[in-house]
Amino acid sequence: MDPLEGPSNIIPDSLASPPLELETVSVDDPEAFAAKHLSDLGIPVDDFKKHSWRIPNYRKLPKRVTSDTFTAGGHEWNILLFPQGNSNGQANDMVSIYLNYGDPKKQPEGWHVCAQFALAISNPHDGTCYIQSQAQHRFTNDEQDWGFTRFVELRKLFSPADSRVKPIIENDETIITAYVRVLKDETGVLWHNFVNYDSKKETGYVGLKNQGATCYMNSLLQSLFLTNYFRKAVYQIPTEHDGPDSVPLALQRVFYQLQTSDQSVGTTELTKSFGWKSLDAFLQHDVQEFSRVLQDKLESKMKGTPADGAIQYLFAGKYKTYLKCINVDYESSREETFLDVQLDIKDLQGRPFKTLQESFEAYVTPETMDGDNKYHAGDDHGLQDARKGTIFMEFPPVLHLHLKRFEYDFQRDMQVKINDRHEFPFELDLAPYLDESADKTANWNYRLHGVLVHSGDVHGGHYFVLIKPHPESKWYKFDDDRVTPVTDREVSEDNFGGELIINGAVVNGGGKGLGGKGGMKRFTNAYMLVYVRESAAADILAPITQADTPTHLKSRLEREQREHDKKKREKEEMHLYLTTKIITDDTFRLHQGFDLALFDDRTMPPSDLPTFRVAKQQPFLDFKSKLAQDLGYQPNQIRLWVLVNRQNKTVRPDTVVPEHDPTLTMEVVRDKMASKAQDLKLYLEVLDPAHEAQPVESKEGQLMILSKNTPLKLYEEIKPGMIDPMKPKATFLQSEIQDGDIICFQIELSDKELVELEKQRLYLDPVAFYDFFTNRVLVQFKPRYDDMATTMEFDLLLSKKFTYDQMASRVGERLQHEPMKLRFTNSHQGNPKNVIRRAAAQGTVADMIQSSYNNAPSNVLFYELLDMSIVEIETKRNGQHSFLMTKTSSMHDVADKLSTLVTFSENSTRKIKLFTINDGRIQKQFAGGEILRDVTDVEDIYAEEVHQDEQTHCDEKEARLKA
Repeated sequence: MDPLEGPSNIIPDSLASPPLELETVSVDDPEAFAAKHLSDLGIPVDDFKKHSWRIPNYRKLPKRVTSDTFTAGGHEWNILLFPQGNSNGQANDMVSIYLNYGDPKKQPEGWHVCAQFALAISNPHDGTCYIQSQAQHRFTNDEQDWGFTRFVELRKLFSPADSRVKPIIENDETIITAYVRVLKDETGVLWHNFVNYDSKKETGYVGLKNQGATCYMNSLLQSLFLTNYFRKAVYQIPTEHDGPDSVPLALQRVFYQLQTSDQSVGTTELTKSFGWKSLDAFLQHDVQEFSRVLQDKLESKMKGTPADGAIQYLFAGKYKTYLKCINVDYESSREETFLDVQLDIKDLQGRPFKTLQESFEAYVTPETMDGDNKYHAGDDHGLQDARKGTIFMEFPPVLHLHLKRFEYDFQRDMQVKINDRHEFPFELDLAPYLDESADKTANWNYRLHGVLVHSGDVHGGHYFVLIKPHPESKWYKFDDDRVTPVTDREVSEDNFGGELIINGAVVNGGGKGLGGKGGMKRFTNAYMLVYVRESAAADILAPITQADTPTHLKSRLEREQREHDKKKREKEEMHLYLTTKIITDDTFRLHQGFDLALFDDRTMPPSDLPTFRVAKQQPFLDFKSKLAQDLGYQPNQIRLWVLVNRQNKTVRPDTVVPEHDPTLTMEVVRDKMASKAQDLKLYLEVLDPAHEAQPVESKEGQLMILSKNTPLKLYEEIKPGMIDPMKPKATFLQSEIQDGDIICFQIELSDKELVELEKQRLYLDPVAFYDFFTNRVLVQFKPRYDDMATTMEFDLLLSKKFTYDQMASRVGERLQHEPMKLRFTNSHQGNPKNVIRRAAAQGTVADMIQSSYNNAPSNVLFYELLDMSIVEIETKRNGQHSFLMTKTSSMHDVADKLSTLVTFSENSTRKIKLFTINDGRIQKQFAGGEILRDVTDVEDIYAEEVHQDEQTHCDEKEARLKA
């Protein structure tokens, strides 16, 4: 907005600080006034100026007036006043005052200046009688003025109000004073609104897109990406032949795009390679947990490659846990490897550690075991006073430190976040925390490389990361898709946590001003620190060269980009084209189902039809000529029929496309002759009057012309569910047959032939055949468990009317497994839900795939291979018997004991077999000699009477062994 018309930028009332009526300082004392009202923001000050504007005849002022110009920080400024309020011509009872940039036209393109300022209106004779408001702003060409639309009510200026003994406007005169503190914008983005901000242009780096709640992942990925040795190692993993589910390939893709792209990079391929679904991207995980998972997946892929051992070299250090006696020479110790260190920020009594060094000191401080807690040092030494602790043997080149800011609060019975102040240094000497056997003459100095920050509480929040890519570079903030420079203060002080401090005083949690107890905690603080060893920094952070980047990766991504651009271009040009599908006699001949082909059946894949992308304005005759050429015909050998959707929901040929008009376009054919759909469907009729039908011999069979006396039954395919018999002697007119209708025929069969067809489970007439097509459904069968003997996944075309036993029979044939020893489970969202009980499954396949009333059918069923009949499992009732036996008893003894507790049926074998079951399958059958103590306590032992046929089989086997 032109500043001559009115200020373009105002501070909303909720953000502007309210006018403070203070009389303890005078507007004539700029230092005292600034100390009282302008907070120390911790930002270097370039200049500070005070400018007073005496205003006589206030009531006679025009609607808008500006002060004379003054200079601050090398920039010209003035005060912009709306005496009756800035209300765009409407009545207003508020005074509006703004700080206005003086002459923006003199500034270069893209100029900006950051200023903290206060505006005060005071009595012309008493500087301690004033009203003021303060703000801070980034002045630009788009936002040249900033201030307060509702500075103060006009009526309060003409008489003493509140605690003031004098009016602000006295004798129609007042003074407005501006206090302008011009600040040094060290990063170039201070108070930036980030409209049209270009991260790559401003910083040389790009961010990562947030999929929903993946900011924690983005932070860690940026840290790993800028650990250049790690990036090189990832590039060294061979991925030329990897598929889209490859984690190394997906990570290489992200790293390469971060390296080369000008825009923020997506991580969808990476999360998909983890097996995440879209919902997982909206669930926030822990940085440490994600880091471990990623390192494990990469380390297994690095074995046997040039990158083998890279993760251990970069992140693995060693520590020793020990227990050392104080009074005797005895020590028990064990060395272990760590990939990160978790540091407490509070001691056991709840007192916070002030610094990172204190946390390290607490980590290596041993615990004394004495009194009732003495250590037993073996038979030689007995109970001894001892020290138990952990000490570091060596630190890795890249040290990941996790600050334990989340803990369980037993008093509140909940997880909480610790926001106490915890300072960390830019340089850290770790030699004091090494074991005395370590080489302490070496350089164990580390420099801060990255700070992962969590803002929020235990229930949720946001992660971002601050990184210094090279020892000589600036610090940058990587906040999802935006990268900005930051100051050292923003890295350290702003992320130490603890109370909010302004002007050196703690902001009271109760909001009653400065000072006092119970400060307002900051919820943004460091959660993970990354330090790089000084002596290894040159190697760890060495620049990435072109030779370090896999050539196949570049080629692959460039190819994918070309395909992406092509699809994008096609999408943009989609309105210029239409899709034309061709149905031929071959299509009809191979099709099994209603109509000429399958178009929109949700349960079955559509027919594979010749499809053409045709310009809407292409003349129809040109299209027909090209189509004939592609299919090997002359244009005069074919004609095309338009397919339409009839009212009975069938799709049939309706009208021949006229060929007399050379201006007829494909768009007109679709819009005027076809159904209202995006696709144009055409039936190709081949005209060859010279051709006579002849028998055709082939190895697949013989197509024959039936004799005139062959008895036939004729049916008309009207629509799904309506297949009507026809009278053979009726004419087409009498039968109401028109263009596009379908007639099917059947040779009349003898009773013997019908019985033979029924044995083969074939359909006896077209009505039954078409009924199957009406009710057919493609069901996908998956193994219920991964550890089953058969884990085959397959699809079966079933009728929705099939019973449980019919379905089990088809699945049993496919699996070569007894149908009655199969168990099925329906699914919900691709996961197993409820076991389908055969005894209760009085319905059909349609009922089995309907997991619940409100959900759409899920055509996925899970199967299990059982060792016993499903009838037996569902009809037999379990009885439980508990009794005590000595642990040295055998399973024979258990069976004998059990036989005295149960009642056997008449003509029983009176023998019992013992076994364990896992998910309906016999997991282990006991021979009888097993000892009870060898059976784990968590195993349930099942018992069953040995059937007569099993006993006969065992007797025969025993007889053969004796022979």
